[in-house]
Amino acid sequence: MKKFSVLLALTLVLSCNYNLAQASCHRHGSSCSSCVYVVRSDNFQEERTFPKTDKYSLFVDTTINYYSNGSKRTYYNYTIFKQDGSVLASNCSDVQHVLVDNKDYFLIKKGSYYKILDSKALEVANRKYTRAQEVMPNRILVRVNKRYGIIDIKENVIVPIKYKEFTEVGNNLFITKLNGYYGMIDSSNKVYLKDEYDRIKPLYDTYLIKKAGKYGIVDIKGNIILDANCDKIKKMGEYIIVEKDNLYGVYDSLGNKISDIEYKKVKLERNQLKIKKDGQWQELL
Repeated sequence: MKKFSVLLALTLVLSCNYNLAQASCHRHGSSCSSCVYVVRSDNFQEERTFPKTDKYSLFVDTTINYYSNGSKRTYYNYTIFKQDGSVLASNCSDVQHVLVDNKDYFLIKKGSYYKILDSKALEVANRKYTRAQEVMPNRILVRVNKRYGIIDIKENVIVPIKYKEFTEVGNNLFITKLNGYYGMIDSSNKVYLKDEYDRIKPLYDTYLIKKAGKYGIVDIKGNIILDANCDKIKKMGEYIIVEKDNLYGVYDSLGNKISDIEYKKVKLERNQLKIKKDGQWQELL
């Protein structure tokens, strides 16, 4: 009963705040023809469970506002409840549960910053994080002062918080950007590629790398297939064509080598890969 009373009170407060905001928009709309205001609002409540614990539950209050210019925005308000119905945290715009050594922690966002709470609602975090997301067990991707890095639940720095960009591209593999150059790293600070490349982008099930005007290939685990010393690398059907010193070689979409870089010309004809050798076109596969 106590738990549902709290939920009702939260819902009433949210509804009241919405009505006040809507009334304010309508007042401004009467004096400003370009003002965008709320024309309709839908509200939903639901209770969720956490995948890794049954000691806590999550109450989600969702509001969808529809605006006069045809746009819409969705707002979430989260409340974490203990088994006894008491509140661990409320008025959160994001909640993530983290389990480390069989102990419960929560990454919660209130206002502009994330906090790390333990099972007693005590704050663990000392820094002001504008992003916090568990990417591997006890590895949390964070953003501080517009820079990214990885910490553990005790705020020990695993990957230095220095990167301008930090994008997950595979299982425990990230593309980083530091001082204008790109690299690859995992959540334990193992460096696969130093931040010295001008470009790293997906190429089928591999990654194209560019350095000082030359190109290479990296597999989906971050291992170098070809160093960045090729003149050009491009797609041809489902194949990867590599050019170096006016000669061509062929790789498949996974980065497996089909041929050495030794042919004058390569083409795909009726889905048949052909190479020019000794002045004649021959089937390669």
